[in-house]
Parts: sequence; C-alpha cells; structure tokens
Amino acid sequence: MLINELMKNQLQNISWGDVEVLKLPHELDEIVSLGFLEVSGCFLSKKLFEYCKNNSLHNFEDEIAFECFVNSMHIDDYVSEKYLQYSIVFCNSIIKKWNESHYGKLNVIISLDDETLLPTVKFHSKRKGVSWLDEDNLELSIQPILVTTNELKRS
Repeated sequence: MLINELMKNQLQNISWGDVEVLKLPHELDEIVSLGFLEVSGCFLSKKLFEYCKNNSLHNFEDEIAFECFVNSMHIDDYVSEKYLQYSIVFCNSIIKKWNESHYGKLNVIISLDDETLLPTVKFHSKRKGVSWLDEDNLELSIQPILVTTNELKRS
C-alpha cells in the first residue's frame, strides 16, 4: 500500500470498527458482484461499462487510462455518510472479487477531493512499468491518495 501524508492523517481519523461492519449498499454491491469483463485487453467493471459503452481503448492514451475512465466512481453518489469507510469497504470487496478469478493484481486508488474530502475510487489492472499515478511522488499531490493491491485492514 502506498499513501501520502494527507491520506495517512485521514485514515487515522476514521473508525475502523465501522469498516469491519459496514455493508455495501445495493448499487455498490452490484458493481462488485457483477465482476469484470475484458475488452481489448482491458479489464472493466461490467456494471460501470454499461454507462460508457460508446468508449473504446482507441479513445485513450493506454489501457490504464481506459480502465480508470470506466472503473471510476464518486462514493458520495452511493452513500450519504462515512464516505472514506465505505470507500475502504468497496476497495476490499472489489479486490476480493478480482482475486477470485484473476491471476494478476488489481490496483485500487482512493483519492479525496482536496476541499470536500469526498472520495473517488478508481481501479485498473496492475501492469509492469506503468501506472495511473506517479507512485514515487504521491507527496506532491494536494489530495489525500491511497494506492493498494491488497485489502485494507486496521494497522
């Protein structure tokens, strides 16, 4: 897991007890349960791809850009409280679902808006030598950011 100092501060302020007991609302659970499909070598959420079927890999710089476009959501579109906790529950659920049927790693990115602290979650297949973010320079971001391929647990 990679996090910048801004995200570290946010994680210290949440109730991990909530993370352990929260259940995803139906719409988020459906994104997880429907799983993934492969399109032009890209792994996309079946549910989220329904909203943007008119896009293709040719519209993007690379596979990761296409995946992050499709596999992206604002958690506040689905819940009205405990935004970061629900983001973590979703992150853990989507990684668990991915690991059931895929051999590579799924990279999940949680970023918080620098003003509202509302989370955006993106995910893409981990590829050697490329990434969505400059993972070596997360501290340069004005947003709290977390990047993981593993389920998040209380430290």
